[in-house]
Amino acid sequence: MTAPSRPGVRIAAFAAGLAVVFGATFGIGRAVGPWDTDPQPSHGTVMQHDQEGMH
Repeated sequence: MTAPSRPGVRIAAFAAGLAVVFGATFGIGRAVGPWDTDPQPSHGTVMQHDQEGMH
């Protein structure tokens, strides 16, 4: 049996490939940053709606 035909080697190579792809995409994501740079609406603790009749 050659090394690539052994199941353990194939599983280890697959896991290593997944780790490389995940690491690369994570690194790219950290370098680029978030795409949504619009300011989020602030939600204060003060109610802005008239709710006196809703007790």
